[in-house]
Amino acid sequence: MVLATALAFGAMLSMTPGASASRDTEVYSDDPDPKGGMAWFKAEGEHFGICDRDYDDLGVRGRLTWTTGGVTHERKLWHHTGHHQDPRLNCDSFPDDIEIPEGTKVYLQVCLQKEKGAPLKYCDTDTGVA
Repeated sequence: MVLATALAFGAMLSMTPGASASRDTEVYSDDPDPKGGMAWFKAEGEHFGICDRDYDDLGVRGRLTWTTGGVTHERKLWHHTGHHQDPRLNCDSFPDDIEIPEGTKVYLQVCLQKEKGAPLKYCDTDTGVA
């Protein structure tokens, strides 16, 4: 009886979904509305991108970080070519799939920036799971 109960409990645990389910996220800059920048992370395929959302003379910097095996990894994107009438020209995405182990917590940050290398403004961060 004890063995049967243990086997049934083990079978039930193996059917329980994992606690670290993937989770997409997006984060908006912390400036007054309308928010000037946005960054997004899609867990499926580990894709990351940014969008410039306002005519404010500021570019957008996005940063994605995660830690695996005690090593912190980072990917950055900048969009400093100006805001265009065609919204498709206001976004950039990291060109390759990013290999992040499934279930890994990622940190997604977006900031506004006058030009690459200038001080960061209105930063905000959110988390997702690969």
